[in-house]
Amino acid sequence: VKLTPKKGANNKDEPTQKLRITKKKKQKQVQKEEMKYKPKMPEPRAPAKLTHGRLLNAEQLEILSHASPIDLAYEDYSNGHTEHPHKGATDEFGTPGYVHDATALRDHPPAFDFGGLKKQMCSQRDSHYRMLSNRVKIDFEGHEAKGDEGRAKIFCIVYTIEENHNRLSPILQTWGPKCDGFMVASTKTDRSLHTVNIVHQGPEEYNNIWQKVRSIWSYVYDNYYEDYDWFHIGGDDLFLLVENMRLYLESNEIKLAAKGGSTDGTPPGHEKPLFLGRRFAEGGNRNRMFNSGGAGYSINKAAIKALVDKFPTCFPNAHTFAEDVMVAACFRQMGVLPFETKDQNGSERYMPFAPGHHLTYQPPEENPQDDWYVKYSPNGIKTGYEHCSEHSVAFHYIKDNLMKRMYATLYHLCD
Repeated sequence: VKLTPKKGANNKDEPTQKLRITKKKKQKQVQKEEMKYKPKMPEPRAPAKLTHGRLLNAEQLEILSHASPIDLAYEDYSNGHTEHPHKGATDEFGTPGYVHDATALRDHPPAFDFGGLKKQMCSQRDSHYRMLSNRVKIDFEGHEAKGDEGRAKIFCIVYTIEENHNRLSPILQTWGPKCDGFMVASTKTDRSLHTVNIVHQGPEEYNNIWQKVRSIWSYVYDNYYEDYDWFHIGGDDLFLLVENMRLYLESNEIKLAAKGGSTDGTPPGHEKPLFLGRRFAEGGNRNRMFNSGGAGYSINKAAIKALVDKFPTCFPNAHTFAEDVMVAACFRQMGVLPFETKDQNGSERYMPFAPGHHLTYQPPEENPQDDWYVKYSPNGIKTGYEHCSEHSVAFHYIKDNLMKRMYATLYHLCD
């Protein structure tokens, strides 16, 4: 679901947000698809007992209790790549069977270029700058202390279309090369831009993103599953703080969650599927939680394997834009629920909007519960600087020069 900040008349950063497509229409469309398949969530299991202190809270343990551990051994679900969503990709000449070099950007990153606008970019002191200067930061110290060996390997996926390839240069110059693997799923393969034409069922249009995402995840599983530990997907206006993300995914909290909340909670070679992002309760319904597609979402090996295995029976022919809600619905059928990703202070790590919008957002004084952002946010929200975690991992609606400004601020290129 794309959630769009609407700028106010008196403050260009005022986050009076609205849904691009009405909530009622989205809910009706997705619920209609769900009725066709009658998903049933497994009964919750007894919460695992912790043996090394309370790294996970009661809600997180309850979330983990619904899903079964997944055997991490690779299994071929492609059926010879003859049917969707496993038809794969084509190269720049239209030849099928193309496999993208996911390490090319990491190994050969382009130089960062202000484009002659360094003075202009570095002199702005708006709300985006204030949030990134006074609150959000890269944990360089924690990152450097970990060294390079034995780190979590992250595969980053951006989806777009050919007409938006002009948006990719800032990504390629900033956060993209920090991922261990990187790919742009598009409608045209262009090796210089790291784009891949992944074939999917139905037309290439906004209202069919679900089919596009089904094919993206299937392609990633078929070709890269065994080489990476984590997989993150988002649109072409995504900004990742990769060092922070890596440290979060390597944290004892997430390692314990992958074991179901206990050091001996899963058999050898197994882990619990984890589905991480900015949790939203659809229409305020906590039984229909999903991770907002804006900031993207992160899944581990167990989760991508379980998801791809589920695709043949989970809305295989649905035609909808709400890929984030549909992914969550497929996970929910397996008892995999969006994990609570707030930090220890209750601040969010995955941001559905730009830094300045989160800084200036305030719920309405009258009937705040009727504001969609409040209604969709389980367990309430913090406002101002405290809305964003100091070590946030993702922001949304970041394009062009704002992406470069954010990168220059966070990595001290304006000093």
